[in-house]
Amino acid sequence: MASSSYVGRPHLRQDTFLKVQGGVKYVSDMVFQGALYLRLLGSPYPHARVKRVDYERALRVKGVVDVLTPFNVPQRLFGRTFSPVPWKVPQDRRILDQTLRFVGDPVVAVVAESPETAEDAVECVEVEYQELEAVLSADKALEADAPLVHEEVVLGDRLVALKDNVGYHDVLEVGNKEAAYSRVSKMYEEEFRTQIQYNAPIEPHATWVVPSMEGTLDVWTTTQSIHGTRYWLSRALGLGVGDIRVHSSQLGGGFGAKYNLAIHEPIVALAAMRAKRPVKYVASRSEDFLTSGRRPCRMKVKIGVGPNGEIEVMEMRAVLQSGGYADHMVEAVTCMGGWFLSDYRSTYKFYEGFGVYTNLPVYSAMRGFLNPQQNFAVESMIDEIAEDFGMDPLEFRLKNAPRIGDVYYAQGPTVTTDILSIELEQCTRAAARLIGWGKNKSWVENGLLVGLGMAVGHHTSGTGGRMRTEQDRLEGTGAIVKINEDGSVVLTTALVEMGPGEHDVLATICAETLGVEPRSVRVNAGDTDTAPFDMGTHASRGTFVGGLGVVRAALEAKQQLIDVASKVLDAKPEQIDIKEGRIFVRGDPERGMSVGEAAHIAKTRFGRLIIAESGLRPDAAPPSWCAVFVKVAIDPETGEVLVRDVVEGFDIGVVVNPPEAEAQAVGGFMMGLGYALLEEVVIGENGSYLNPDFAGYTLPGSMDLPRIQVLFAKSYEPRGPFGAKSIGELSTNPVASAIANAVSNITGHRFRSLPIHREDVLRALSRRGVGERGA
Repeated sequence: MASSSYVGRPHLRQDTFLKVQGGVKYVSDMVFQGALYLRLLGSPYPHARVKRVDYERALRVKGVVDVLTPFNVPQRLFGRTFSPVPWKVPQDRRILDQTLRFVGDPVVAVVAESPETAEDAVECVEVEYQELEAVLSADKALEADAPLVHEEVVLGDRLVALKDNVGYHDVLEVGNKEAAYSRVSKMYEEEFRTQIQYNAPIEPHATWVVPSMEGTLDVWTTTQSIHGTRYWLSRALGLGVGDIRVHSSQLGGGFGAKYNLAIHEPIVALAAMRAKRPVKYVASRSEDFLTSGRRPCRMKVKIGVGPNGEIEVMEMRAVLQSGGYADHMVEAVTCMGGWFLSDYRSTYKFYEGFGVYTNLPVYSAMRGFLNPQQNFAVESMIDEIAEDFGMDPLEFRLKNAPRIGDVYYAQGPTVTTDILSIELEQCTRAAARLIGWGKNKSWVENGLLVGLGMAVGHHTSGTGGRMRTEQDRLEGTGAIVKINEDGSVVLTTALVEMGPGEHDVLATICAETLGVEPRSVRVNAGDTDTAPFDMGTHASRGTFVGGLGVVRAALEAKQQLIDVASKVLDAKPEQIDIKEGRIFVRGDPERGMSVGEAAHIAKTRFGRLIIAESGLRPDAAPPSWCAVFVKVAIDPETGEVLVRDVVEGFDIGVVVNPPEAEAQAVGGFMMGLGYALLEEVVIGENGSYLNPDFAGYTLPGSMDLPRIQVLFAKSYEPRGPFGAKSIGELSTNPVASAIANAVSNITGHRFRSLPIHREDVLRALSRRGVGERGA
């Protein structure tokens, strides 16, 4: 492992001052001449059919330009998830549908000269509905006589009739069942449930669509995947992909909510095409709630353990609730299975997952993507099993942890990766020492009940890996590296900057590869016409997958520089090196030139640009690992749970920029804390959300932030760019599990559902006979 000049060294992000000074322009900040504004009317029913729309009064409102209804827009079916398996994604959405499938499902769009006019005109639209029987939970949707949410969908290029509300079903099985069961000395079985958690990006969904005289569309929208948005937008509108140009924009957070095609985007695009003017839409916070969120799950888990504490059997049967449409349904089912199969070593592993339609708002991807749900179930049971066996939970985990050479089932058995780097034991033991882990897991301190808890987790680095067939997974990335005559470097990528520092990491990797300073690299957030193909910013793939694309392009550009310099310096290419922006002959550093001079000579003497483009599909998705330890205090009078101290140990390979990685660890922890204790979307009797705003939906705030220590293991991933792996989603996955285990250690009660409410804690303490402060 060669030493690095820039990778691994702390530095300030290039966009720091720009953001602090308010210099970043987001989609909603943009202004276009002659703009129109669009507002939506949502369904008041969870399941209904539109019989009639009367919008004459709306058209008479001064400033109203157009009204779109299910009766005057195309009715082709399309999908919205830019899936690595697009041929499996149910195409079940229309631009505006006569059948409405959740409260808030768009019925009518009004286009006007101002947002206020559009809002007023929406109130003038009269709609006649035929209310239909609705299913408001996955359990109800699975009943034999449940009404169908969808009667038909398109799969691939086939129209398929649905017989029930199961949109996707998958079974994964690995190992010898008979042999495993024969070695089990005790079997454990429990059921767990998780809630809806809202992604809560600061910036809600927003879109500008600007049509041209030639009939093409320029789109600025809050998307994590510009190529994915173009793909499904073209299918929805019946246009060629070349007719649509999607521009990359900085996002004010996404956390997975902005990876799929947003419900409003084809509506806005069609409105712009009809009006032949730019059209803008910005979602209200309540509208944003309806298109985002971590899906709730019901999981039955069975774990069989041998007499010496070896896990022999791991089985899960999971029901994953989807809303009225199949957003991320297929990937959710398969990925949850992959995560579960990868948790621990076991002779036999079995997973069965059901993606189920309901008449509820749709769910998006969200940080961790089903990993936090299954981690909560498994890590809760691991603690319980270790206690029953009389083993330290830490030692039980390490005894059964994956090892070098094991298979990682990141996307289920269809796409797999061999584990070539894992420093989980290093992470776990170091974090345990700092938190004070020992035999005593709970005690009384200043009248509060205090205890420790732990959990471990893992996550993929992208969606690459060994594929069973060429059609098993769509994954790819690319980059363009151009060297200017002044020595500056332009790096073009389709990876979207969401806030964590993806572009800064890519610039650092580019600089390290080329041998120039990071500050000389400017990242060009390209568009679908100018940037190479990339799946988008999701699946913790930015550093690993995007970094590999940057390395390949930068290496080619570097070779072009060396070829030019070797001719000018009269030296063999293998004698040339580049460091700190200077090209020189090894052993004779005075013979050299700057990178900018070489680029200038290439253009003036040889008639060429120093520019290189890459495109690749990674053959691996190496997992990252972490251990989370928490110190929790409970007020016995109120049941309030306070997370006081946290130590997190991470194996993410070589850390490209430690401060950025630490920020990811802290941010991920806070999202997990909210998932464990505070956050829950509440559903009313008619399927509407009762708290779709920040007044009713509780997020952790600055006062909830505990003391957090972040440790990074000495690790190197041989397939990663300079040894790097991922951290973004990993940092959330085991957090709720660790907190739940700490609360269980204090109360003596195992919690099987999230979030853990104060009332639940008080009941558990009451059963234990604790009701007074410290008593």
